Amino acid sequence: MNMGELKKLSHRAGEIEESQTMAFTARAIELRNDGVDVVILTAGEPDFPTADHIKAAAKEALDQDFTRYTAVQGIPEIVRAVSEKFRTVNGLPYTEQQVMVTTGAKQGIANALLAICEHGDEVLIPYPSWVSYPTLVKLAGGTPVPVRSGLAKHFRPDLVGFRSAVTRRTKAILLNSPNNPTGVVYTETELRAIAALASEFNLYIVCDEIYEEMIFDRRTHVSIGTLPGAEGRTVTVNGFSKTYAMTGWRIGYMGGPEEIIQASTRIQGQVTSSVNSISQRAAVTALRAPQERVRVMREEFERRRDLVWEILGPVKELDLVKPEGAMFYFIGVSKLYGRQGSVGRLTNSRDVVEYLLDSQHVVLVPGSAFGDDECVRMSFACSVDTLREGLHRIRNGIAGLR
Repeated sequence: MNMGELKKLSHRAGEIEESQTMAFTARAIELRNDGVDVVILTAGEPDFPTADHIKAAAKEALDQDFTRYTAVQGIPEIVRAVSEKFRTVNGLPYTEQQVMVTTGAKQGIANALLAICEHGDEVLIPYPSWVSYPTLVKLAGGTPVPVRSGLAKHFRPDLVGFRSAVTRRTKAILLNSPNNPTGVVYTETELRAIAALASEFNLYIVCDEIYEEMIFDRRTHVSIGTLPGAEGRTVTVNGFSKTYAMTGWRIGYMGGPEEIIQASTRIQGQVTSSVNSISQRAAVTALRAPQERVRVMREEFERRRDLVWEILGPVKELDLVKPEGAMFYFIGVSKLYGRQGSVGRLTNSRDVVEYLLDSQHVVLVPGSAFGDDECVRMSFACSVDTLREGLHRIRNGIAGLR
């Protein structure tokens, strides 16, 4: 019997947009494959190799045939190591029952939101925000609520805006410090105010701290879960991708109230089951070995940040806020709007990115992907030579506008 056309896909599938970061990176790779000399300044991926002692631990695990399923929560060694790391580095007293490993920090955020959100629950997100946060909230059945702070406020969190955004449907606040894309590092004063607000309105807090080791100018990272009002309501998410240059290993971790971790374990058990066994053994070594290489990477990223400031800072058509952490500049480009380039008149951040790709073969990400169409995001997670070349191409592109 002919049943006609298949029924439509789910509304969730229709709401998911392609990542503009991945889309522009893919276009750049296509050009490079065609022989074009393209400078790619899009991805938040350290250009350092994974350290030898971490790779050695993975090789040892392979040699020992440690290649089978593990517990969804994680092998005992990494559960202990993560609990110890939270306690000694972050001051978060998460027990072994309050932590688990995930397939990257992104899955940790997804786990937490799926555990917390009912259909229609609102989640407050400081904007500009990482591209995946609003989508992950929607996939969990929630409604993302932007709390905007722009270039004029140097992208500092709008504490008044947070309060005014709270409604009876508000369930959680989703934070990211150091922040992608802006590089803002929340101060203890700012975090205390957010924690107090969460306590007042009985909200959960989910905090993505994936860039915690990439903080510059001797600033200090503060985990909001250590502050009054945030205890017992905060899920802290982190991972190995940035700190240990382990992006392809796909391993992260999360800690929080035991009932959320238990729920997250059940969710993950149905979605992906256990994390890669080899990555878990390598991650234990990453946490427990000396951390000197982490310091070296941080210092190198700070030097690259300063190089960007040196070369692009004097360009009057651009508005730069020096990042306090992470690996990105979020550059104001609205002064270019109305100018004429090879792709026509520039009217938004995507036009600027298209123009620089077309005329200079340098690739950035439109700020519209992060909720701010006045800016573009530029990664400095690449070699100094590549970065310097890209910066000069940007300057040449701006000089070429009419």
